[in-house]
Amino acid sequence: MIGTLRASDVYMDMLRALPNEDKLDLISELVKSMKKAVSVKKEPKDIFARFSGDWGGDMSTEDYADMLRSENVESKRTVETW
Repeated sequence: MIGTLRASDVYMDMLRALPNEDKLDLISELVKSMKKAVSVKKEPKDIFARFSGDWGGDMSTEDYADMLRSENVESKRTVETW
């Protein structure tokens, strides 16, 4: 396209006059900024750690299990043998 101005062309026109050391410094700074934007999130070592906040809030596993066991104890059902 005629008359289209690309940002990279404008930057390159400005950067051509810089000494090579300054260009290398700019390259390293650009790479650092890209690494920050694309950094990979680390998975927790414990595969169940991501579920810690799903149930029970800050309750320990034992306390949560006891709470589940204690619920609905008033309504017992009778299971007949076959």
